[in-house]
This record gives sequence, structure tokens and C-alpha cells, in this order.
Amino acid sequence: MDKEDLNTSNMPKDLMKNEPTEDVGEDNNGGLPKNLSFRDFVVVDYMPGMGQYVNYQAIKRHKDTHSVGGPVGESVETEALSHAQRIKQGQRMKRMSKRIAIARKRALKRTPTSDVVKKRAMKSARKMILKKLTKGMDKSELSFARRQDLEKRLDRMKPRIQRIAKKLAPEIRKRDRDRKKSASQATEKK
Repeated sequence: MDKEDLNTSNMPKDLMKNEPTEDVGEDNNGGLPKNLSFRDFVVVDYMPGMGQYVNYQAIKRHKDTHSVGGPVGESVETEALSHAQRIKQGQRMKRMSKRIAIARKRALKRTPTSDVVKKRAMKSARKMILKKLTKGMDKSELSFARRQDLEKRLDRMKPRIQRIAKKLAPEIRKRDRDRKKSASQATEKK
């Protein structure tokens, strides 16, 4: 069987990669991956004028195979949350608050990795610049629109924030060391 004999025009691209290396038979399943479903063999492109359900399935299949955030179901959020989304997220966080508190206590007992230190330094640098921009006002006192505007401004100041964070990193590392040392001394006294 030659490559020209195979009609691959209607086959998905990921299936065309897995061509049989030996003669097709019952033993090797035709060279196809084992975890295939019927959906893998259906090739429907989104086209105007087709049925609404067919279009929906085509778009869904495209999202599943070409997701930006990695595995299926994982997405990357780049836009600011709407008011309704913010409220929903607040409710979710309130439900999870006990678990988060326990996880935070455990994390404070461990020595932070360099990534964690960088993250903390970035956060404190953002807070410093935010305090300058708001002239000392607390973020919670600001209106929703003002907060969104400030977040956009902070995103534009990312290089400046990174420079400040780089200077703050040793200080944060020292603070974490001191906190861990004082916590271990407190447990020894008990």
C-alpha cells in the first residue's frame, strides 16, 4: 500500500501522523492510536449555512484541539473580570477560605522557592507603585472603574515593577528566613 493510495483529505491531521509502519492487521490496530472515539473520525468544518448544532460541534472540536492554555478545559484569562464574574469569584473564594487558610499556614512553614520569592517581590512592588498612584488610599476604597484603570496602568509599568521587584527579592528572602527562624524558636520554647 503506497502513500498515494491512502485518501487522507478527510482525515484529521493528528491521525495522518500515525501511519502504519508494518502491514495492517488485527495485531497492531492498523497503526492508529488506541484511544480514538467516533468524534475523531468526523471532519466537519465550520461553514455558514450549516445546521446550528453542526456549527456548535465544529467550534467546540476546534477549541478542544487548539486551546491556548494547554490541556482541554484550561484557559488563559487575559481580560479584566466583569462585575458579575467578580461577585461569583468572591463567593467561590469565600467558600474556599478555610482550605486556603490551612494551605497558607502549611506554606509559611516551608522555605519559599525562588519563584515564590519573585512572585512575592512582584506583588509588593505593585503595591508600592499602587500606593504612589493612589496617594496612599486603600485599594478597597476606590471605585470599581478606578481600580480597573489602575490595573491597566500597572500592566503598562511592568518593566519598572520588575526592576523594583529585583531589588526587593533579597529583602523578602531575608524576611522569610527571619519569620521561619522565629517560628522554630517559638516551637522550641513550648
